Amino acid sequence: MNPFALSTRSLRPLSAGSVLAIAVLAVPLLAAVGPAMAADNFPQKPVRIIVPFPPGGGTDFVTRVIQQPLSDLLGQQVLIDNRGGAQGVVGTQIGARSGNDGYTLVIAEIGATAIAPPMNPKPPFDAIKDFVPVAMLVEQPYLMSIHPSVPAKNLAEFVKLVQANPGKFNFGSGNATAHVTQEVFYATAKLKMTHIPYRGSGPSMAALLSNEVQVIFSGPTAAMPQIKAGKVRPLAVTSPKRSSELPDIPTMAELGYKGFEIRGWYGLMAPAGTPRPVVMRLNEAVNKVLSGGPAAQTLRDRGFDPTPMSPDEFGKYLRAEVARWAKAVKQYNVKATD
Repeated sequence: MNPFALSTRSLRPLSAGSVLAIAVLAVPLLAAVGPAMAADNFPQKPVRIIVPFPPGGGTDFVTRVIQQPLSDLLGQQVLIDNRGGAQGVVGTQIGARSGNDGYTLVIAEIGATAIAPPMNPKPPFDAIKDFVPVAMLVEQPYLMSIHPSVPAKNLAEFVKLVQANPGKFNFGSGNATAHVTQEVFYATAKLKMTHIPYRGSGPSMAALLSNEVQVIFSGPTAAMPQIKAGKVRPLAVTSPKRSSELPDIPTMAELGYKGFEIRGWYGLMAPAGTPRPVVMRLNEAVNKVLSGGPAAQTLRDRGFDPTPMSPDEFGKYLRAEVARWAKAVKQYNVKATD
């Protein structure tokens, strides 16, 4: 008997029950193969990154530094979409409502993602439920800078001056982090000033340069060029150690404010439901950019610390930051502004 010959018995039609059983078994197999195939073929078109701030600030700078090397690794163009407003909340909300196929990503900025939502009685999104973490990008210190016309050469003199002139000075903020950080510090130092909010670090620095405000806290992208040009006077950094790029600026702890330690950060998120294999593909590409090469060096030269993480590590970090800042916002009763 030919072992390769099919008998008529082997060609009998399957029963309805057998067909149903095969179909049921096939569903999870197809579900498992689908995302894997999507990741293998991803991306097939340009990937958009929403930057929830206008051009000129730290989020925009960091995204533009990684844009081209990320495009090269993914084999598709990475597009930047600046959507400023409400100190980062508007753009982040747009991202939360976008498609979850991996082609729309959002820059997660500490203020817009972790600090601003608890400042709003009806938060427009939930950073934990409405997004999936993709990758950590960088950490950074915040710098406290004043206009050169302010007659104070150091932090102690500034505190004494403002205490003697309550309500006569303005402070600006370009994001929720800068806002809350200053509210906490000024409450600690017993300073009374008028808050003027702006749509990003770039506009808040412009306001400081024009003396519309006399003091701001900002990231290194906005501050370092102006400090080096002598256009603003730095008083302190909020990181635990001095900045390697600005080693002459003391930390808050050195100046007597123990425990006042703030590090800003930017990450990358995708709308909830984005397939895990796609997230892993993006994470791998981002971490490769951050781990070496010209882009990583450019970030370090501008005061940022590239901080590659897995999606799970970034998710854990994000949850801790959301909890930390919700507590601070409640304790100091900080309200949202635009």
